[in-house]
Amino acid sequence: SPSTWTHPRRVFAVAAAILLIAGISTVMSVRGPSNTPSLTNSIAQAFGVVNADAASAGNFSATPTSPQGFNVLACPTSEVCYLESTNAVGVNGDSSMTTAYKTVDGGTTWTPISLPAAGNPDTSFSCSSVSVCSVGMLSAPAGSPAGPFPLGGVQSMLTTTDGGATWTSHVVAINPVLGDDAALDTSLVNVQGQWSQLQCFSEVSCIAAAVVPSDQPQEPIQSGDNNAGVQRTVIMRTDDGGVTWTSSVLPWSTAFDGSPGWSNAQLMTLSCATASNCVGLSAVFHSVVNNAQTSNVLVWRSTDGGITWQTNWAPAPALMLSSLRLTCPTTMQCYAPVAVGSSLRSNKNEIMMTNDGGITWTFVTPAPVGSASSIDEYNSVSCTSASTCWIAGEVMPTGRLGSSQAAIWATSDAGQTWMSVSLPITLGVIGQVDCNAPASCLAVAQPPYLDGQGIPNGPLPGEILSNQNN
Repeated sequence: SPSTWTHPRRVFAVAAAILLIAGISTVMSVRGPSNTPSLTNSIAQAFGVVNADAASAGNFSATPTSPQGFNVLACPTSEVCYLESTNAVGVNGDSSMTTAYKTVDGGTTWTPISLPAAGNPDTSFSCSSVSVCSVGMLSAPAGSPAGPFPLGGVQSMLTTTDGGATWTSHVVAINPVLGDDAALDTSLVNVQGQWSQLQCFSEVSCIAAAVVPSDQPQEPIQSGDNNAGVQRTVIMRTDDGGVTWTSSVLPWSTAFDGSPGWSNAQLMTLSCATASNCVGLSAVFHSVVNNAQTSNVLVWRSTDGGITWQTNWAPAPALMLSSLRLTCPTTMQCYAPVAVGSSLRSNKNEIMMTNDGGITWTFVTPAPVGSASSIDEYNSVSCTSASTCWIAGEVMPTGRLGSSQAAIWATSDAGQTWMSVSLPITLGVIGQVDCNAPASCLAVAQPPYLDGQGIPNGPLPGEILSNQNN
């Protein structure tokens, strides 16, 4: 049976918020297992899916029986992929249920796989081969108070070396960062940090980025806000399969103009082209009371597997990460979706690229589509080489998420030119594309939820698209 978990998980709430703000997507089936139109067909067609029963249109086609939910892919090869499918459950959607799947035929069929630990995944699968994968798991006691770090929360890592048939589990201690303001320490008793990202290079060697509570006072968002500790980013490394970990707290940074960096906005997105060469990006918000809106992207570079880091600023004077997704196909080349603008509410999406390991960056953004009021959004980038990449995103003709038209762009010259890829859906959002070869990509799509609309309980409509055999 499917491996499912329920608990009042704050991470899914964050995912839902990201979905509404940044357009990160979910998936469902657009065709039933037989030729008879299914309920999901009807939902898909209502959201503008074209040729849903034919499962064939353009360069990408809909896969026959996609799992439904907020889906995240990890594909170690063209044929083998692992997937986490999460849906809101419970009263008012205050809990979540995650099911793990695997495909060995490029997404044509998906088989549930059982994970032994309680809780929910808080990272995507990271696979160093078709049979060796790891995933982070977060669990908390039932009824633990709401908040970013639940009391009694436990982080663990699961690893399989036989393609998901069996798993080993190791608890990972992520202690709070102390030593700044002892008055805040009482709020950190029985509280642990949690992972935001995991990347494994073998069954024994992995690096993780964790968000950790601290007793460093944060600047208030508004005057009179209660004093609280900032969240710090910790880089963790294991070379014995998760039995032991070394940890280093990333230094706190001032803002681009030298003013204090504001509160907990230094989450990192990390990509390592090798076990030694890693690049990270974090958004550092300016410390401005009543207006913590402006940010810049700080670049982190390591050549020793995350033990030490060098930093530099991304090029524009006002930047923020539009999604926590950075990809580095080589030690020198990296691509990342970013937003450029004077504030959170007025920004333009761009693709940022480096050719020297993160020291300098340029923008390699597709030409705009549509009218002046139209907005192109970029959610993730997948590359099969330094020059061949795909962008997952959407075009919003009216500038609002509810009008989103699913979009994928492709380049074969390192972003100098981009081609719009034909898709079998009209209205929608592409949140992720994962490619192992030019004709071997899977993409995760969903219908466009109206701005501010709550995420419904139960399976979320969407679909998984494939360009294999097209």
